[in-house]
Amino acid sequence: MSLSRQDKAQIIWAASFVVSGVILGIAIWMIPVIGLLATASFIVVYIGISAAFLFVFREIESVKTDTLDKLKERHDELLEVKKAIAGKYYRRKIDEGAFRNITQHYERKLTELEVKIKKLERKNK
Repeated sequence: MSLSRQDKAQIIWAASFVVSGVILGIAIWMIPVIGLLATASFIVVYIGISAAFLFVFREIESVKTDTLDKLKERHDELLEVKKAIAGKYYRRKIDEGAFRNITQHYERKLTELEVKIKKLERKNK
């Protein structure tokens, strides 16, 4: 099973979060040895790292949404181009062979986009 880049990043984030929590627990337990100031500074760093990871994952989600929207826009554009090509064919501005070649090309592109859109929509659920 191959993990996506986002899944790998989430696993790394979760593991680092757990390790940080363990280190935080050890730091709190070691207050008499390392001092309250060192423990407090670690807690501040821990909170900063956690906030940074949350920010990064929020950005990943927005990029995924933007990508899905752009794919849908591209799909709609290709449908419009395909309709325009059909209009040219019916008005006899292009011959049947050219129409078939162009239509096959755009059908292939539309199918590729539909597959990508479905994959992204499944991942978003």
